[in-house]
Amino acid sequence: MLFFLILTISSSVTESVTFEITHQWSYINFTWESSIVYAEAIKSRQYIPEHVAMTGIKFYRSRWYIALPKFRPGVPVTLAYISANESQTNPLLTPYPDWKSNTDPTCEGVKAVQSFEVDRNGVLWVLDGFRLTPATTCPTKLICYDLKTHRRIRSFTFPETIGLRRGGFFNDIVVDDSGYVYITDASFIDPGLIVFSVRENRAWKFRDGSMFPQMGAANFVVDGMVFTQLGTINGIALTPRGRNPRVLLYCSLVGFSVFGISTETLKREDLLSSGDWRANVTYLGDKQVQGDGMAMDELGNLYYGLLPLYGVGKWKVLGGIPPEILYQNRSTMIWPDSFAFDNQGYTYVLADSIHKFADSNVRLVLNDKIKFRIFKFFTETKSYLF
Repeated sequence: MLFFLILTISSSVTESVTFEITHQWSYINFTWESSIVYAEAIKSRQYIPEHVAMTGIKFYRSRWYIALPKFRPGVPVTLAYISANESQTNPLLTPYPDWKSNTDPTCEGVKAVQSFEVDRNGVLWVLDGFRLTPATTCPTKLICYDLKTHRRIRSFTFPETIGLRRGGFFNDIVVDDSGYVYITDASFIDPGLIVFSVRENRAWKFRDGSMFPQMGAANFVVDGMVFTQLGTINGIALTPRGRNPRVLLYCSLVGFSVFGISTETLKREDLLSSGDWRANVTYLGDKQVQGDGMAMDELGNLYYGLLPLYGVGKWKVLGGIPPEILYQNRSTMIWPDSFAFDNQGYTYVLADSIHKFADSNVRLVLNDKIKFRIFKFFTETKSYLF
C-alpha cells in the first residue's frame, strides 16, 4: 500500500523564474497545397480561421507538434507541426503526417485530436478521441507514428463501452515505459481513466467519484468570462521512471483536489469487477485554484496551470514541499493548458484561451488580438519519461 503526505496549501510566489514568449498567433493558418486549394477552403468555409484552436504541444528533435481539436466547424487540420528552427514567432502550421491523413473522409484518417505524447523512442501517441461536436462520428482511436520515419505504426480503435463516438473526450495522455498508456476521458457522460496495454493491445476503464467535478469549484472567471461547464477528470501526470511503484496523478478541470493511484493497481483489469481498487485512490492535496493541463518532470516536480490566477504553479506533490506560484500575467497567461519539455532544460506551456472556443455561445472574431502563446522557462530538467 502507498502512503502519501497530504499537504495544507499555503502558496508563495517565486520571482526568480523568467517566462519568455517563443511563439504567438492571433489566428492559425497552414502551409496549403496551393493558393487555389486555400481560396476554395475559404470560400467553402472548410477553413474558418477564427475557429481554429490549438490545445496540445510536444517537442521532438527539431519540431513542435501541435493538436488542433475541432470545437467549431471550419477546422481542416487536427494534427500539425512547426519547425523549431523557424525564426518567425507565428509560423504557418504543416499538417502531420500530411494533408491526406487530416482530410481523409473515412475513419482511417485523423479526425479530431485534443492531445498526444512523444515517448523516449520517438513515437507519437495521438489521442484521436475528441467527440464533443458533430465534426466526426468515427470511433475513438489511439494512433502511433514513428517520428523518425513518419510512418503510422499502430492504430487501436476503442470499443464504445470505453470511448463514446458521440460524447467521448480523450483529454490527456501519459506513457509508462513498462508497456502501458494512461488516458483521461473528460466526457460529460462517462468520465474515467483509461488504461491501454501495449502488449495485449486492449484497453479498460476505471471510473470513480474522484473523477467528477467538485461543485465548490464551479463557475470560476477567466478573462471576463464565467466558465460554467462542469469539467470532469482532465490533466494527468506520471511520477518519474525508476521510482517504483509509479503513481498516476489526476485532477478534474472543475476541482482543486489532486488524487493519486498506483500504476500497479491500474495495470490490473481484474480489479474492475469488484471495485476494491477504489480503496487505493489517495487524496494528495489541493491546488491553489482550478487548472487544466499538468506535467511532471524527471525530479517529480508537478507543473500545472492556475486558470483564474493567470499563472503556472509548481508542486513536489510526493515530496512534502508546498506548492508555489512560478508566474502570473493577467494579460498573456490566459488559460495555461498544455506543457512540454525540450532537451535543453526548458519547460514550455501553451496558453490558448480555449474556454472561448469551447463555448458555442461565444462569437469568435478574426482580428489582430493574440489568442495563443507558447512560453518557455528554465527548469534544468527533462520530462518524467527520462
